[in-house]
Amino acid sequence: MDFLYLLNIVGKTDRYQIMKTTKLDFVDGKTGRHLLDSLYEKFAKPQLHDTFKPNNPSIYIRHEEGQVIDGNYIIKQVFEDSRTGFYAESRVPISGNNPPVFVIRGYGSWYPFDRVLEDTPDVFMAKLERQLKSAQTVGAIDWIKQQFYSGNPPDVIGESLGGKVAQQIAAKYPDYIRSTVIFNSLGVSEKLAKTSTANNVFHYFTLGERYAFWANEGDYIPGTIFVISQKGNNSCYKIEEAIVRMARFEGKFLKRRAIVAILAQWLLLNRHNAIVLNKRRPVVVQIDRTQLQIFRKKRFV
Repeated sequence: MDFLYLLNIVGKTDRYQIMKTTKLDFVDGKTGRHLLDSLYEKFAKPQLHDTFKPNNPSIYIRHEEGQVIDGNYIIKQVFEDSRTGFYAESRVPISGNNPPVFVIRGYGSWYPFDRVLEDTPDVFMAKLERQLKSAQTVGAIDWIKQQFYSGNPPDVIGESLGGKVAQQIAAKYPDYIRSTVIFNSLGVSEKLAKTSTANNVFHYFTLGERYAFWANEGDYIPGTIFVISQKGNNSCYKIEEAIVRMARFEGKFLKRRAIVAILAQWLLLNRHNAIVLNKRRPVVVQIDRTQLQIFRKKRFV
């Protein structure tokens, strides 16, 4: 079972409630999407084709404080803990009315390539909060609180491991954050997911996502959930899914099966990190928490 099943039953369930209060100025009234989701996707995900571009906005590229990046933002502060691999940046818009944003890096820096070993425990154990504690000790939480008290609460965003840490921050400090926007996030502990009171949480999962659910069997704090893709359930996607399902090392080992497995992993890695919302006419489908849990529990099928 995968998101194909979920897409088929979207129309049979109630729309997930975004907020119990008034209309939010950062939510699209027709689609329920966060109005900055396409910009935040570029901030949160790696962009290999622009790796060496000085103003590449991806959090997987290390930036300097005061550096201006694409999107008309400036890097205000860099927060890092080499012991746990935690890396994040606070960014503020140079002009306009967008809020400050706190961006948390996912699994390892891509340029320069490092911190993979340090990140690993938090990737594969949902209940671990090593990087959350790093955020507390290196001043990141203090920065978030300062923005709140100045009347401009920030958005907190991340992808993969960064999404997990973003959820932990949102659950622990819900009153100080405007919204939380995460992409193909790893899960958090089931206890934290059940007790979270965070509002304005937006989950985006790529159609056919696997890595987010394979990594640590974690759960997700309540929020608005979207399945996104470039073309939807088209023939190319069906071919990719067939390759992924063929890539199993059950039974007799065969060289050709290893080749298929390598290809499948490449497809899944690309799917996990792909820029989707910035493409022309992306397919965005809202699902509810029950549908997400169905897929999360049966992610290996």
